[in-house]
Amino acid sequence: MGQLAQAAQGTQIRAAQPGSDFKGLLKREWPRIQAVMPKAMNPERMMQIAISAYNTTPKLSECSTVSVLSCVMKCASLGLEPSAVDGLGRAYILPYYNGKTRHMEAQMIIGYRGMIDLARRSGELESIHAQPVFQGDTYEHWEDETGQHFKFVAADVPHDADNLTDVYVCAHLKDGGFVFETMTRREVDDVRKRSKASANGPWVTDYVAMACKTVIRRSFKYL
Repeated sequence: MGQLAQAAQGTQIRAAQPGSDFKGLLKREWPRIQAVMPKAMNPERMMQIAISAYNTTPKLSECSTVSVLSCVMKCASLGLEPSAVDGLGRAYILPYYNGKTRHMEAQMIIGYRGMIDLARRSGELESIHAQPVFQGDTYEHWEDETGQHFKFVAADVPHDADNLTDVYVCAHLKDGGFVFETMTRREVDDVRKRSKASANGPWVTDYVAMACKTVIRRSFKYL
């Protein structure tokens, strides 16, 4: 996977102005993009998803085409399809305003399911699960001389962003190790405040998924 990512970074994509025919440019550059894809990835499906992701996010048309194509390249090299189409939160291609260049640019953001996919591909994991906790759920977390422990029982309550209280991730490693991380909603919101995308994108449309991603990211140093 590291070699694929390096290949993606080393591949030069020719620049084009915002508003150019994205579909045509994508097809022109497709041999370079396909060259860094994992063998198990379907090139035709990936192309259609990239086109759909572009069409369903209108502000991407204001971004430099080279930045959008670079995001597609990164998604392809990591084997992650943009979630604007499938809604699975593996990766996002989002428009941002670059204050230094004073232009809109596209950025690829890995979603929490994408992070789980990458962690599983490392070969070190037996299992991994991220769990949001909502008001009304039974959730306890404690630590003693034997390690960290938790208890969770889901209640029949609305499982939406407004009722989120905590989020945790638990993972079993193949060597017998165990990783557990938990964050309160306040801790998650503190991370959100530091994000330049705090007021748009998945933090707005998929808050619960972003909360799960945040606690997974915190545990990555162990995974």
